Amino acid sequence: MQYLLRKQITILVVFIGISLNALSQSDEVFQPNHDELPYYLGMSVGMSNSYLSFKRGPNFLVPSTGAVQTIQPLQTGYLNLGLTGTLRLTNHFLLRTNPTLLISGSRNVFTYTTYGSGSSSSQTYTIPSVIVDLPIGLKIQSDRYNAFRNPDIMRHYLLTGIKFGFDLGSEKSATLNTNQNYPNVIKGTDMALELGLGLSFFLRYATISPEVKFSYGLRDLRKISDPKYPLVNSLDKITSNFVYFTIHIEN
Repeated sequence: MQYLLRKQITILVVFIGISLNALSQSDEVFQPNHDELPYYLGMSVGMSNSYLSFKRGPNFLVPSTGAVQTIQPLQTGYLNLGLTGTLRLTNHFLLRTNPTLLISGSRNVFTYTTYGSGSSSSQTYTIPSVIVDLPIGLKIQSDRYNAFRNPDIMRHYLLTGIKFGFDLGSEKSATLNTNQNYPNVIKGTDMALELGLGLSFFLRYATISPEVKFSYGLRDLRKISDPKYPLVNSLDKITSNFVYFTIHIEN
């Protein structure tokens, strides 16, 4: 999935570069008053990749019937659709929020084997998943600079902030690859630290900003603590991580 994201980023940047380079050299500055706007709105579309991190507990390698012997996180891809709002603080510092709907249908969370089930018996734990992200971040941007034979057409920026996530499928039962229902052991609410970087291209009628962002979960997502569910009792902590590739279209 990371390879696909890198490939899409490279293709998009090359495509924008070729499109801009195809324009004849011009002294016109697109959207010259953009930096004076107190706020601006837009939309976003992209893809993301999610995976879990596990902190093993002291019972993880203790042989007992039903206890987890091995566990392996799986990656899940999402289609992202969102709205963007940016508030100008100074010329280089802005506040941005980007409420986003992440759609995957189902989320293959991890595979695991248990003691007493045989070394070749592996279960895939799947949960329904439709996530709403509510991030807020500080955007730190450079001055505009010349590129592709056009003046003041680009700038780069860094983004840092926090994200609140809400999984709308968290109350539904999970499913194993044996079609056996299992309680959903993942909480439906999450909080994460976010770091990202991007490029903004100021075109005549819109600003297009391809962006890569990394999200690191801060909250323990284990929802059940019950001896009859050794799957989660073998772990001390579960956190969720994301990698986002997003295209913001603003103004």
